[in-house]
Amino acid sequence: MHKFSDLGITTIVTNDKIKIELSISGLVSGFNESPNNAEEIKVKRGKRKEFAKYIARRLIEKENQDTGETPVMEMLEKVFEDIFEGYEDEPDILQYPEECKDD
Repeated sequence: MHKFSDLGITTIVTNDKIKIELSISGLVSGFNESPNNAEEIKVKRGKRKEFAKYIARRLIEKENQDTGETPVMEMLEKVFEDIFEGYEDEPDILQYPEECKDD
């Protein structure tokens, strides 16, 4: 098992899964303090668990109208794009097609 943590988010790699963990308190704090929260909207006291359920559901159900992707799919596609564009820390884990040879 491998574990990576930053800014209150933890990713865990097991033999057959990647798990993403985020504490509910970190989620609420991130929402309340988001730079996009111009109206200073806050999660109601006693409603943190319901807020977390709402966010968890939205991450996999709500699709982008332009792309049809869910937020989680968009997140993964962004990482894939970085790799396709040549930004990878561990190039030895990828297999590239052989270049065409001129005969």
